[in-house]
Amino acid sequence: MSFFPRNPLGESAAQEVCTHLQAVLVTLIDLGLIAKQAHWTVYGTQFRSVHEKLDGVVESAREGGDTVAERMAQLGHAPDGRADTVAAASPLADYPEGFRSVPETLTPVCDRLRTAAETLRDAIRGVGETDPLTEDQLIAIGQEVEEHLWMLQAMEKG
Repeated sequence: MSFFPRNPLGESAAQEVCTHLQAVLVTLIDLGLIAKQAHWTVYGTQFRSVHEKLDGVVESAREGGDTVAERMAQLGHAPDGRADTVAAASPLADYPEGFRSVPETLTPVCDRLRTAAETLRDAIRGVGETDPLTEDQLIAIGQEVEEHLWMLQAMEKG
């Protein structure tokens, strides 16, 4: 039974929706950590613009993660953003350690943004019929993730 018994979705539907939300939550937390690591370790031509764009990814991931976690709480399910949960459940590949040039930074970050976008699209499909309110939130988050992917890919090709 969920923490809040007056959930408008009902327990079964809320559990299904929150399963998708939990997958998005760990992905967004990991994406934010990866983007911050990339932000700290990037160097070279276009450093400043890439450095700033990565901060935008961090901000979007953190805000999106907060939105997802709060939606889970609204639906009566405790979000799990603990480090061990994120490490075990995130679909994102580990980010390489050490300093990395702009091209060596952009490619792995774009790869992880694409995986995050795919995770969001899977969740959107999974909740759409059951909970259009959650679907709308995920669409907005997904739009931001895909915009970051588009912009960083453009820099990668430049």
